[in-house]
Amino acid sequence: MIKTSRYLSLVLLFLSSFLFANDSFEKKEIADVQIKIENAKDKGYDTQVILTKLTTKAGELFSQRTFDSDLKKLSEEFDRIEPSFEVKDDKIYVTIKLWARPTIVKITFHGNTNVSTSKLQKELGVKPFSVFNKAKFNAALNKINEYYVKKGYFETQISFKEKLLDYKNEVKIDIYVKEGKSGRIQNIYFEGFTKEEQTDLIKAMQTRKYNLLTSWITDTGTYKEEAAEQDKMNIINFFQNKGYADAKVDIEIFEIPQTGKIIITIIAHRGILYRFGKITFEGNCLLTNDEVINSFLVHPGEIFSPDKIRATTNAIKDAYGTKGYIDANIYFDTYLQENEPIYNVNFYIDEGEEYKIGLIKIYGNKTTKPNVILRESLLVPGQKFDSRKLKATEQKLENMGYFKNVNVYAVQSSDESLGPNYRDVHIEVDEESTGHLSFSAALSSTDNVSGTVDVTENNFDYTGLYKIFRHGPSALRGGGEYAQLKGTLGKRQSNYSATWMNPYFRDTLWKLGFEFSGTHSRLQSKDYRIRTLGGSVYTAYPFSTYWSVGLRYRLRNSDNIVKNKIIKATPVDEREQVIKDNQKDSEGLISGAGPFLSYDSTDNSYKPHRGLRSNLDTEYVGIGGKYDFLKLAFNNTYYYPLWLKGTMKYRFNLTFLNPFSTREKKINEKVPISERLFLGGEKTVRGYKPYIIGPQMTDDNAKDDPKGGISSMLLSIEYNQELIKPLADIFFFADAGAVSFEKYNIKRPRASVGIGLRLEVMNRVPITIGWGRPINPKRGKKDRQSLFFYMGGQF
Repeated sequence: MIKTSRYLSLVLLFLSSFLFANDSFEKKEIADVQIKIENAKDKGYDTQVILTKLTTKAGELFSQRTFDSDLKKLSEEFDRIEPSFEVKDDKIYVTIKLWARPTIVKITFHGNTNVSTSKLQKELGVKPFSVFNKAKFNAALNKINEYYVKKGYFETQISFKEKLLDYKNEVKIDIYVKEGKSGRIQNIYFEGFTKEEQTDLIKAMQTRKYNLLTSWITDTGTYKEEAAEQDKMNIINFFQNKGYADAKVDIEIFEIPQTGKIIITIIAHRGILYRFGKITFEGNCLLTNDEVINSFLVHPGEIFSPDKIRATTNAIKDAYGTKGYIDANIYFDTYLQENEPIYNVNFYIDEGEEYKIGLIKIYGNKTTKPNVILRESLLVPGQKFDSRKLKATEQKLENMGYFKNVNVYAVQSSDESLGPNYRDVHIEVDEESTGHLSFSAALSSTDNVSGTVDVTENNFDYTGLYKIFRHGPSALRGGGEYAQLKGTLGKRQSNYSATWMNPYFRDTLWKLGFEFSGTHSRLQSKDYRIRTLGGSVYTAYPFSTYWSVGLRYRLRNSDNIVKNKIIKATPVDEREQVIKDNQKDSEGLISGAGPFLSYDSTDNSYKPHRGLRSNLDTEYVGIGGKYDFLKLAFNNTYYYPLWLKGTMKYRFNLTFLNPFSTREKKINEKVPISERLFLGGEKTVRGYKPYIIGPQMTDDNAKDDPKGGISSMLLSIEYNQELIKPLADIFFFADAGAVSFEKYNIKRPRASVGIGLRLEVMNRVPITIGWGRPINPKRGKKDRQSLFFYMGGQF
């Protein structure tokens, strides 16, 4: 059989030197080398071509090592190899008989009832009339097995038999499939668990129930033995940290013939509840006993927990690390008290020595300038080491978003003159792309169809503008600045903007930035086209970890173009006055400045899960220009994680405009339309038409169009649930907002509730789709716009 011949060939290959080439052949002259094809003479093998591939040649001296290497080469192409030797006149005559690999003429599958033969043939990747290589064929069978496992058939067994047709050197292959149980999980039951424990464990388990909508994306819902074993170990660890040090867990699987799915039952055997007994420690000289005890997370009488013991060792180590003893080592032993479910714990402290900071070296920054990295460092050469600052520096560098990986650690100083008690700091970074160019077309419930071009660089370097022609676009990266060029063209609104910001101007803590933008909008009213053009410049300074104060100045021109249909509907002698009336409170120069105060403790600048972001902005408009008013805005967003994948978000915004001109005008005429306050739409009160909340126009030509106001309030509560990280989130919300034309007066808010889906299809450009239902619209269906969708950020 072919199987026996292949094993014989393998033996001949590696033992040929012992069977055919003894020491008497070594260094003898080779008289001739012949190749004979035994089973495929009709295949047209050219023996001369085969000879050219061999290093063993006529006229050269025989080498056992070289000959074995030649045989190994031939084994990659041929199924069986049989060399022979003959010595005449002290010369070697070598003959190598070769058997060609057979050709597969037919592949037949047996036993596959739940997966089609065509699908299995595709997964196999080996087609009829290809050369049969058993090793490669076995690897191909593994692909079929992996496919079955992915489909949930965790008990699948696959084997094959080959039938050799010697007279044609062909082979027929039969593949036998035992599909076994379907691994799709219909349900997971827990025995010996409380409801709270079940809830906590399900969140962390890899083994999940099968979900028709999401399992094909998340690759969950099918039984996988490795994942189940990992879950089992995690559950045991879970119980051990609840004091059940002897806990055991069994996982049972039951098949449901009617559905073809399985039920998993997880059974917990808790055992005895253990507690901590005596907690002792030794070896501390630098820290007092009280200082060591303050680091303890374990106490006598508490429930036993291995994790708390390990956390205590880390806490003690950190306590020493803050004082420069970064090489302190903490060990512990646990002792089971005789005849009692009590563990005594003793900690051993090896304090080591105090170290100071030597050199700070950076590795891996091909683009980012060293000063950009160093200004995030909390470590200063010559100062006493502080392990907290070491970790905080690593965290700050990770939060920059410039690097895939960051590693900050201490090593023996390379400067021997500093002495043995100095440690250098190595900062290793792995840079990632910090800029993106995107072209997108989108549908929006506000603007219908729109197209956007966005060029953003988060690690911009303005000095590269002078080098771009010599070094190319890469010269514009590495300075740690933010720059963006963005333009959007839509049916009802078009805008463009240029933004630049340096968070550490001239390597100080001062932040400096500017913004230039222009807008053409008909969102507020279909009968007017409002145009604005201008910019702002601002600076800010952080006076603590979370607080910063700054100053902003802006200059903007606004004008209003009246649509022809309004003019045509007006008598000729009144048209000029209509234009003036519509433009007098909508156009003119706006010049204002004011301080702002910011607080930000969020854990992520793009997608926060924890912390508060609060801004108090004040502005005096009237430094030249046409309009005089004060602006006060107080915006707050709070993020609170309910669990690993669920975040509550709260938003509370108040904005007031206070016109104070002594000119005899109505209040609403003292603030241009482009500066008024509007609410409603997908980014404020979802479920309402854009800008519809608040006062409406009363003019017959623009009746019921939003008029805007000078006082507004926005409230929002949202729960965000991560579905597929980082691709999809689902959220539930309740919004409320009010706009009025009275100073510092909030009217009855208009509210809504709804649900939505956030999809991250491009880098930091989420698509949001949602549905909102107004609770108390002022004009019923006229104010509603239940479906909303847009591209962009989130609060």
